[in-house]
Amino acid sequence: MKRHSAQTRVGRLALFAGLAAVGLFGSLTAEEPATEPEAPVPAAIIPVSGIIDETLVASVSRRADEAAAAGNRIVIFHITSDGGYLDAGLDLSRALERLAREGVRTIAYVDSRAYSAAAIAAVSCQEIVMSPEASLGACTPYAAVPLAGPQPLEPEVRAKLEGAIIERMQSLAEKHGYPPAILKAMVKMSTTVIDIENKKTHEHRTIEEEDLFQYGTEWEKRDVVVPPDEVLTVGSEQAKRYGLARHIIGRLDDLYDLYPIRGRIAVYPVTWSETLVAWLNNMWLKALLVLVGLLGLYVEMNTPGFGVPGTIGLVAFGILFLASFLAGQPDWLPLLLFVAGLAMLLVELFVTPGFGILGGGGILLILGALVLALPSFEGLPERDFEYTELFEAIGVMGLVLAAFGLCAFFLARFLPHVPVLGRVVLAPSGVSDGSSHAAAAPQEARVGDVGRAVTKLHPAGKARFADRLLDVIAEGDFLDADRPIRVVEVRGNRIVVRPSEPHGPEEGTPA
Repeated sequence: MKRHSAQTRVGRLALFAGLAAVGLFGSLTAEEPATEPEAPVPAAIIPVSGIIDETLVASVSRRADEAAAAGNRIVIFHITSDGGYLDAGLDLSRALERLAREGVRTIAYVDSRAYSAAAIAAVSCQEIVMSPEASLGACTPYAAVPLAGPQPLEPEVRAKLEGAIIERMQSLAEKHGYPPAILKAMVKMSTTVIDIENKKTHEHRTIEEEDLFQYGTEWEKRDVVVPPDEVLTVGSEQAKRYGLARHIIGRLDDLYDLYPIRGRIAVYPVTWSETLVAWLNNMWLKALLVLVGLLGLYVEMNTPGFGVPGTIGLVAFGILFLASFLAGQPDWLPLLLFVAGLAMLLVELFVTPGFGILGGGGILLILGALVLALPSFEGLPERDFEYTELFEAIGVMGLVLAAFGLCAFFLARFLPHVPVLGRVVLAPSGVSDGSSHAAAAPQEARVGDVGRAVTKLHPAGKARFADRLLDVIAEGDFLDADRPIRVVEVRGNRIVVRPSEPHGPEEGTPA
């Protein structure tokens, strides 16, 4: 009997425990229902690499819009960049934020580095995923000086730019749940970030040291996370510990295990045309185009007729001014200044005698147009960093002019002696004087031959030597038409002449 009672009590106890467990389980499930897995959706990945400039921003924006229009609800931005221009970085940040507002889940994947403007782009995404070797941060602004590298800004300029970046970063921290103090420490060197702990809950938070008094006595300071004498750059483990990175993965395919991705991730790479446009908008390549254009026109001015060198020069200048149009940011001012300067120079050379105000003004307009065509901003500079780019362009232009002077010296000295290059010109159009035979006469002349200018020699033009109509170049001053001339130098098809006495030897014969 006792045994039965004992068993009964044990059974009742077990039943009570079971019912209690069921009740507890039921209460837990009622309060915290199990989260259903997200339905898989299409995903796309967009590589973001190289200098963050307006050309890259336009490319990323276009590809992101294409990915969203194709139905991809997750867009992963694979960022590998040392940064770039501040204005472009802020434009890219706004483009990525706009994509999130349209219902697309944005993820930044950093497998190597994302500094400066690239770091701003990364925190503009809703989540950040990093590889174990990746690093992120260093958003402090600086001036890029040719041949000298990054240079510190004036304190007033630096404070102004830092304020704009911090304002943007704080807004992103609030929207995406990133630690504001950590993001601020990536921008401003004087930011001291500490780790604090709640004495009761043992919760840890990362805040600015100056904000500690706002948390009350239940929070106490533990460690200094970022000292005030450095700009923060974090590795993947630090980024995850501070609440900046969501995941650390060893390879890109691990994203399939972390996110509800359906099927294969679609890749939206940079097209070959966008790569070409990016190259054409690089300041140093533009500088090379300027040098080629100047040399082409110089060689053309020193050879009769219009030929290959002049064509190459005009094509180089055409590419220079069209580069901004190809990038989707048309800049009319340099092109208009160049055309106006070229027109003034041509009027001075072929219409007015001598060389004066028109010629000098034309040269200044051309040089100004070339300087304005080198940077990536549109029109005249307005912002501080645009003035920095303008000064950089002036320095680069100085190097181009020095290289042009050196190349021109060697061309003048050695080009006429090169058998092939000394004759690379298109057939001249000819000057009609009623004699087709004269226009087709062979290009033959000897030193000492005398003749008469048929056209103005500014400095190139045509002259008649007996029954021969030849292309010549005046030495020294420009010469008017019908002026007696004498051949003083013959190199290949280059015939150099100077004025002759009106009543010298018979034209067409040596003196």
